[in-house]
Amino acid sequence: MTVTNVAEIEKGLWKFKMPPHQIRLFGEPKSNVGERSILIFSDFIFDPIEKKIHFEADAVTALNVGTLADVLGMSATSELDAKSNQGSNARTSQDDFGSGDRRFLEMVKAELPPHMQEASLLLLKEIRARSSGDLKKGMSRNFSDTPDNFWYVIVQPRIEQLSITVRGPVGHFENLANLPIKDDRGNTLFKVTGPEDVPAAVEIIFHAIRKS
Repeated sequence: MTVTNVAEIEKGLWKFKMPPHQIRLFGEPKSNVGERSILIFSDFIFDPIEKKIHFEADAVTALNVGTLADVLGMSATSELDAKSNQGSNARTSQDDFGSGDRRFLEMVKAELPPHMQEASLLLLKEIRARSSGDLKKGMSRNFSDTPDNFWYVIVQPRIEQLSITVRGPVGHFENLANLPIKDDRGNTLFKVTGPEDVPAAVEIIFHAIRKS
């Protein structure tokens, strides 16, 4: 199968059009909310020149089926992108995470339900494929990214979510954020409630203001 007119947002993350009834052919989705659909590709060939993604139907998982034809596609693993673009510092295997990252995942496993464990691991894999670093645990359930600290995350067991704050005012993110955002003492806060939020979360995180 082939998707055409694919717009690459960044490595392993794309936008394209596909009607909801076609997305349902990939199996029962994990959710049916909002306007945008979310697809995860476990095996594919992306042609940036032709702007096409070639794949087999059984290599696609529908995380969400929206009401419109707008789709976010995401690579299930960034290993290929990491090897070709990020060098030896990129990490995509859980065994290769730093001690702080592993501590975060251990807390998530102990305190959040399975769908949030999946979302947390997928989020961290995507971040580490693009930015080497390690999380540092704070006083409670919060973790800040080192060495830049351009994002930090709080594990919230009571409401079964991740609260993420990124460096930069709300106005810096308004034109691209596909998740609700709000001010957090001059920076910007948003929530991750499941795997379907991960592509939008990654987009926001890597739009954060970085230290020079």
